Amino acid sequence: MLAFQHNKREEQSNEKQIQNGVNVVELFTSQGCSSCPPADALLSEVKDDENVIALSYHVDYWNYLGWKDPYSKKEYSAYQRDYATELNSGVYTPQMVVNGNKEFVGSREKTLKNSLINKSNVTALPAPVVTKKNTSVDFSYALNEVKDFDRAYALLLIDDETTAVAKGENARKQLRNTNVVIQRMAIDKNTPNGTQSFQLQTNSKTDYKVAIIVQDKDLEILAAGISVTG
Repeated sequence: MLAFQHNKREEQSNEKQIQNGVNVVELFTSQGCSSCPPADALLSEVKDDENVIALSYHVDYWNYLGWKDPYSKKEYSAYQRDYATELNSGVYTPQMVVNGNKEFVGSREKTLKNSLINKSNVTALPAPVVTKKNTSVDFSYALNEVKDFDRAYALLLIDDETTAVAKGENARKQLRNTNVVIQRMAIDKNTPNGTQSFQLQTNSKTDYKVAIIVQDKDLEILAAGISVTG
């Protein structure tokens, strides 16, 4: 009887997780921004939470302040501007966007925690199957359960990295960043299942993750999944 009750509770817990979906937290940040380290730390706090996918996009528009963020890319700044259009917000750092439909200052812990309490309609995708080779990270994906989406992306992430910043607003600081997006690849919506590869410049011992996000035309996230490679 006790075993039956225990199994029943497990089933109810699993059903609750499925019903709640997954929350995708996207942080737009920069190593050249003195206001960003608290938001980076907050993202690190929630990245391993159940049903949370945390992503860190480093923008390039603060590089002129004296420190060129090694993870910054113009395409991530452009992605943030797209959100600004859809969410009627400004372009600033640190900015968090949850599930593609809510934005706020990225260091506001209470706002983030309240956002994660709410039920999510984002479908949890099967975790990508990932294989790290000498100069590539290979992965498979399955989007067949997602209907009527506009775009899908695969993201290559660095799990955890600390950088010694020599110049700029964060000069002489050791900055820790987590789940840093270093590559972003569009997935053909006409090929909902398949395999792809991220190419690496060198044979790296870095721990990588691969995340998949699926969005509608307004950038709201419909589905997401994440996996870890050794």
